[in-house]
Amino acid sequence: MKHDHLILNLRYEPETGLFFWLSARPRIRVGNQAGYLKKDRGYTYIEFDGKSYAAHRLAWFYVTKEWPKNQIDHINGNRSDNRIENLREATNSQNRANSKSTNKNGLKGVKFIPWIKEGGRCWQSQITHNKKVLYLGCYHTKEEAHEVYLKKAKELHGIFSRA
Repeated sequence: MKHDHLILNLRYEPETGLFFWLSARPRIRVGNQAGYLKKDRGYTYIEFDGKSYAAHRLAWFYVTKEWPKNQIDHINGNRSDNRIENLREATNSQNRANSKSTNKNGLKGVKFIPWIKEGGRCWQSQITHNKKVLYLGCYHTKEEAHEVYLKKAKELHGIFSRA
């Protein structure tokens, strides 16, 4: 898709991250908000010229006039927040570093190891960097383990680190 074609048909509001139609389509009026939220993925998509585009990639293209070379990371972790200030280019590794915790204890980089009896409890801290898991130690509390993780994440991932 060419940038000129995009801006003739869609208006992007950088402050809200929303797109609006500038041209009529079947069942769509000029001024209608463009796109739909895929609830299973959390991303907004826009059907345009027979193709489905992720709204965050369209927003990047709309503003920069270049398609992103890598992935687009949502800085705040909200996949439907497509404000340009919330978007940045990222490698797959950087994007994963900014992902949310999905473990049961709610603390990224921390897991309980029941078979280790160091003082009766072991909360293991670990981080992935360059496709390798780095063991950061075992701690008496999950908070201690998480603090170690956060420090290492900041060191390894910089602005892409996420609690």
